[in-house]
Amino acid sequence: MTESVRLHVSDGVARVTLNRPDDGNAINLELARALRRVVERIAVISPRVVVLSGDGGTFSSGGDVVEMAAADDLGDYVYELATTFHGALASLSDIDAVIIAAVDGVAAGGGLGLALCADVVLASERALFLTAYEAIGLSPDSGASYLLPRVIGASRARAMSAVGLRLDAAAAQEIGLVHAVTPSADLDDAVWAMATRLAARPQTHMAASRALFRGADPQEFRRHLEAEAQAIRAAAASPDAARLIREHAIRAERSAAALRRRAERARAA
Repeated sequence: MTESVRLHVSDGVARVTLNRPDDGNAINLELARALRRVVERIAVISPRVVVLSGDGGTFSSGGDVVEMAAADDLGDYVYELATTFHGALASLSDIDAVIIAAVDGVAAGGGLGLALCADVVLASERALFLTAYEAIGLSPDSGASYLLPRVIGASRARAMSAVGLRLDAAAAQEIGLVHAVTPSADLDDAVWAMATRLAARPQTHMAASRALFRGADPQEFRRHLEAEAQAIRAAAASPDAARLIREHAIRAERSAAALRRRAERARAA
């Protein structure tokens, strides 16, 4: 079976790639567990730089609504998914390495949260950032409600969530969510130029620096992640959330089928 998260380590740089391209790198339990295992390996390897990316032209479309819709108990499933993914994010934050998010395509929901965990976000010109939770009747998780206000300001973050605002790469750069924007074809080169430069110097201060920038208490982020998990579990108990998730799951399955057909035609050509 193909690993849903790939890890490649070379010259002090650990590249973590979400690997569910046919499903928009949507975050299901398998991917969340795989990411947690990969982060545990990274903690042992101790690279100086970690690069986060997604395969197939999408960073991550967020939580897997198809798997959510199939759950026997939506609240329990969402809580397990959130806490598993949160465990990976919390451990990632404790790593003494510069974390770079290479965002090509959509970073939505949990994908946005993962990007926000990075110290630096580099984006292609086709990147798109959105909270997405509101579209399926859920509250934010994956650290988005903690990190987004610290990056773009509380008022912008609340508005982004309330109205479902989508930020393209240029808009995201303008308000500080993105460090730099490049053409999609040049993103890998830009990421590796930065990663190579940063890997040439010690980074044993990064976990402490990250905690200080977030508010000095290293446990605050973990407590907030648990509060998010409890809130999203309660939101998932709503009949409206269940209905919206089912509707989105139908659209997601159609979109995934169309992607697979295009990929098959491309392979046959």
